[in-house]
Amino acid sequence: MKRRRLLLGLAWVLVASVVVWAGEDVRITPIQSGGRVLVGLAVRDAWKIGTREVLQSGITLRFEYDIELRRPAPFWFFDPVLARARVSSWAAADKLMGGYKVTRMRDGRIVRSDRLEEEADMRDWLTTVDQVSLDPVTPLEPNAEYYVHVRLTISPRRSVSLWPILPFGREEITGRQSFTYIK
Repeated sequence: MKRRRLLLGLAWVLVASVVVWAGEDVRITPIQSGGRVLVGLAVRDAWKIGTREVLQSGITLRFEYDIELRRPAPFWFFDPVLARARVSSWAAADKLMGGYKVTRMRDGRIVRSDRLEEEADMRDWLTTVDQVSLDPVTPLEPNAEYYVHVRLTISPRRSVSLWPILPFGREEITGRQSFTYIK
């Protein structure tokens, strides 16, 4: 009886984690241009009621995108990383003037800082990234398969989660898009 309960509990945790993983999606658009890859991202499902509440409380909300260009290897954990970029989008409610203060950083440098009036514009600022240039260290081979891997981490966390105590993941949203490099 105890064994049956344990197996049932493990099955429930597995099903719950699959449902959580399936709920959020990263849309990745790689575009080839002169030996480099331009990547566009959209993560509409990352915007939740809890995310909005965190922002309205006056806390700065940060979306960090880790973007990697990789070439598939026989074993996925040996896939070489050819190029890497980190894009951070920050937003904070401006309680004094109204609206939102937003900042976008790329690899630790501020790319753009602005003030937005509408919540929809600020949400797009956090969940959409256009044309991140990935410049590979070595030239890309024509007619070869590559993929772009994206990991989004949102802080502060949107809700209480079991991810930190589970051995197979944490609160992140990931996505992958394959493409063939054509010269």
